[in-house]
Amino acid sequence: MFGEGKRDKDFIYALTGLDKFKYHTQNWSFTYGNAHECSASDIIRACKNEKTGAEDVVLCFIDLDDLKNDFSQTWKEEKRKLEEDAFANGIKIIWFLDKSEDEFRRVLGDEFGDNRVNREARENADKFINSDLWNRILEPIRESTCRAVIANV
Repeated sequence: MFGEGKRDKDFIYALTGLDKFKYHTQNWSFTYGNAHECSASDIIRACKNEKTGAEDVVLCFIDLDDLKNDFSQTWKEEKRKLEEDAFANGIKIIWFLDKSEDEFRRVLGDEFGDNRVNREARENADKFINSDLWNRILEPIRESTCRAVIANV
């Protein structure tokens, strides 16, 4: 699991520590990394560089708002290109709908500022169970698990 920044990585770490998450990933082990708030293509490049080749699935978390700001007219095309590049390298992008802080507010409520919402998300990761973000994270894990079961049949 690879986050865009340290806050994302800390949240991902908290989320994967939940018993309910561990239930879905009981035969998995995780490594965590993060870029340092770069462009989306820089984050994908850093994610590629951290891969060892032994991973079943690599999830890379990126804020969509940066892509929209960098490519205001063509962000959808750039998003597609990044997803194709990531897929070709065994990486699944989990887009934070706009930025991670906004995603966290969708679950926790609007009363938190950016720094506080990150802390609240980390400390209350259990509130994310069954959220849209939760489902987007688990989808590629479930798909990978299904592929492994089918391959062993």
